[in-house]
Amino acid sequence: MKKISSILVAIVLFASCQDERTFEAKLTDSLNGYLKDKSAGDKFLEIESFEIINEYTVKERKEKVNENTLNAVRTMNETFPSPDLLAQFEKEYEFLKSQTDESGIALYEVKFVVKKETLKNDEIPTDYKAMILNDKDLSVIFMSVYKEVSHH
Repeated sequence: MKKISSILVAIVLFASCQDERTFEAKLTDSLNGYLKDKSAGDKFLEIESFEIINEYTVKERKEKVNENTLNAVRTMNETFPSPDLLAQFEKEYEFLKSQTDESGIALYEVKFVVKKETLKNDEIPTDYKAMILNDKDLSVIFMSVYKEVSHH
């Protein structure tokens, strides 16, 4: 009986240690965390909805983010300081170096809407775009206001 109890306790502990949140919940948490860290004041933006508008493979991103482009961004950063851009390239480059499955998803491009009631004034936009690494934390590496571009 003691062995069975020990096995059951081990199974419960193992199951509770695993992150059972859905991909959508993890992505929303990541976006909300990023927004909370970056927002000023006592209120922060909260995600109402999101849509993945593009997925980029490891191979595609390695063609764009490699040692040469990282060094170019570092050089540019010396003349035109852009620490956020440099941090974005460094984080993505570090992630890509450890990826061996060239066909795996490396980066998600996400369009999302924030809840209007969380905004302090009506001048703040509600539509945003983010680039999210497909790492264990679904790290947000870039965020901007989203504007639809019409092609007439």
